[in-house]
Amino acid sequence: MLLGVVAGCESDPVGAPTHEVPKLIVECAAVDVEPGAAPVAGDCATSQQLPGGGVMALVRANCTDPNITMMGDKPHLIMLPETVTRDVLWLHLVGTSGTPTNAKNLGQAAISQGYRYIALAYTNEPSVGTRCRCLEGLRDPTCEGLVRGEVIYGRDFTPTFNMEPDEAILPRLTALLTWLQAQQPQRGWGAFLAQDGAPRWAKIAVSGFSQGGGMAAMIARDHAVDRAVYFSVASGATPEAALDPSVYRACTDASQCLNETSACCPAADLQCEVTPAGGGLCVDPVPAEWTHYGRDIDGDGRGDGGVEDRATAASRQFAFVHRDEDAWRYAPIAFDAWGMGAREDFIDADSVGAPFDADARLFSTGLTPPTGCSEHQAMGSDACQPRRADGRPALWDPWIHAMTADVGP
Repeated sequence: MLLGVVAGCESDPVGAPTHEVPKLIVECAAVDVEPGAAPVAGDCATSQQLPGGGVMALVRANCTDPNITMMGDKPHLIMLPETVTRDVLWLHLVGTSGTPTNAKNLGQAAISQGYRYIALAYTNEPSVGTRCRCLEGLRDPTCEGLVRGEVIYGRDFTPTFNMEPDEAILPRLTALLTWLQAQQPQRGWGAFLAQDGAPRWAKIAVSGFSQGGGMAAMIARDHAVDRAVYFSVASGATPEAALDPSVYRACTDASQCLNETSACCPAADLQCEVTPAGGGLCVDPVPAEWTHYGRDIDGDGRGDGGVEDRATAASRQFAFVHRDEDAWRYAPIAFDAWGMGAREDFIDADSVGAPFDADARLFSTGLTPPTGCSEHQAMGSDACQPRRADGRPALWDPWIHAMTADVGP
């Protein structure tokens, strides 16, 4: 049973068009990854002491592997506490077009709790949604999962998207850890690599914002990580009619749809702001198709089994969502299915302070972001995060909870 699919037995609103379901899924040309800037010249790494203690370094990705040539203007960000007190690495993945240097606040929180912290530069342009979009309609619903799998693992899972294997997240991470171990053997970076060179996921906590949140969620689907934290989303959204045509409803405006959160949009523009003159379909976003399955056992890029077969336990997963961003409509559906808790279990971080209940896993906020920032951006980029009176991010205490809560054996 797919997540969030509403039974199609309810009567259509008065006046709703009743013509047959059109073909929503279409085929279109493959999308090449945006190369971004070419690798920059200069030192492979630069570092500086942090005012509150610890050190921060920027490392050029092409220095860790000369085959990495994309997104050359985005260095990896590494932050270390004065004293490492945890044998777990914190790995963070930024959102679409973001740079690791815009994720220092989370790094400050991580090193304050004794973690080593890496914000990894990866091929995060364009968005997964853009890679799976056709002008005439929707790609097959499996597109998002296959694209994410290719971005993470570098395997050729889908012809709709082209990228060199060395540019993928796992090859970039292993190359960076190998390079760091060679440069700083006393720091123990090799502890996060298995004998075969693969990441030792049991010793890695993974987090991500927006596109990066979906990457983190797929990694947590396939590997038993120490813990996983999702900022804003853990997947993209798809209209439920694409997953279950029986719920298709044509419309000329949103009032003809069943839900207050529905939009009336053309199939090729599911986030339209104005209903087109020719009408469209009632769009109720639900989590992407890949979120309904467990870890990819056979290595074909598709999940296997059900959500109960995800590799990372529900007790090890945390989520943060802004109540005024679009993700609030669909992200909680996935979190609920993964056993993290229902929508009503979200803690209002604006009114409830630390200490939080030991089993708290879901946090929401309604704080106004800084001028020029959206509610969605407020969950990720340093410059867009609302601040407390002491200058720290408003969600600092919930972050610390997610980093330190007992997650069980």
